[in-house]
Amino acid sequence: MEERVGPEEKQLWVKFHIQKGFGALEKLLTGSAGKYATGDEVYMADVFLAPQIAVATKRFNIDMSEFPTLRKIYDSCEALPEFQASLPERQPDAPP
Repeated sequence: MEERVGPEEKQLWVKFHIQKGFGALEKLLTGSAGKYATGDEVYMADVFLAPQIAVATKRFNIDMSEFPTLRKIYDSCEALPEFQASLPERQPDAPP
């Protein structure tokens, strides 16, 4: 995509679609999420959601202040040792 439209257009496209998806999730989870997406225990939703938020914030600079419920869920996941151990930069094949 970057080859066709350039890096700036690619970034805008990515941000638009991530924010659209996060907006839908924020609406869905507001008022029903606990510490994690579906309550106070980690379930599959969190296993899939946390990496998406990590990539969105670190790689695409998405401002999570627009999504306070998702930010709270991510903060809860980020505090878990299992989550920290699963970060891409902590894998044996990660570039130095």
